[in-house]
Amino acid sequence: MKLGVRLPMLFAAWIMLAMLAGPALAMDQNEARLEIEKAAILVQEFMGSPDADAPRWLLRRSKAVVIIPNMVKAGFVVGGKYGHGVVVARLADGSWGPPSFIRTGAASVGFQIGAQAMDLFMVVVNQRGLDGIINNQVKFGVDASVVAGPWGRATEAGLSAASLKADIYSYSRSKGAFAGASLEGSGLETDAEANQAYYGHKYSTWEILSGGKVPLPPEAQRLSQALTRFDHMPPK
Repeated sequence: MKLGVRLPMLFAAWIMLAMLAGPALAMDQNEARLEIEKAAILVQEFMGSPDADAPRWLLRRSKAVVIIPNMVKAGFVVGGKYGHGVVVARLADGSWGPPSFIRTGAASVGFQIGAQAMDLFMVVVNQRGLDGIINNQVKFGVDASVVAGPWGRATEAGLSAASLKADIYSYSRSKGAFAGASLEGSGLETDAEANQAYYGHKYSTWEILSGGKVPLPPEAQRLSQALTRFDHMPPK
């Protein structure tokens, strides 16, 4: 096999090995804190976009949000994607609770080559979607329906008719541009090791997201404040 053909294949194989090894490489507390900081920045950039009326409308009606900075998609013929981030649920009083760490991933088959990073933002709009996350068993299209979220400047009347047709609405940002994202075939699972590293205790996802047992850590206040700010921002 010629070197020019082998190099892309070797590179893709290396990427895939790194992705498969990812879940085994547990974050320490400092890395977990950095992940929350990245999530807060992504919320500010995403919801602060001048044409983000539609996702802000969904956010105000949401049960939770999932934020995954820098998800990697790569492969050569057989590919996949992997990322880790946080989920934050809305508490009974309408405020935002402490973050729980999650992972997402999926394999795919078909002609593909190279690697690409993107940011993911998901709005969970009903209890079924949130229950799937709490129970650590979300496969999109099976345990919860997910569709590409609406984007742009849209009136509330225009959005209301389509607002509850899915459990989760997903968005992505690649190369600086935001858009709705299709995630069929992917899934979410709790990153219990990252939760334990961050909180110093083996809390369940429910204990974290319910907010009754786990207080909001100081480092997560910026993320909570960003979500609260856009909760109350009126359409432009």
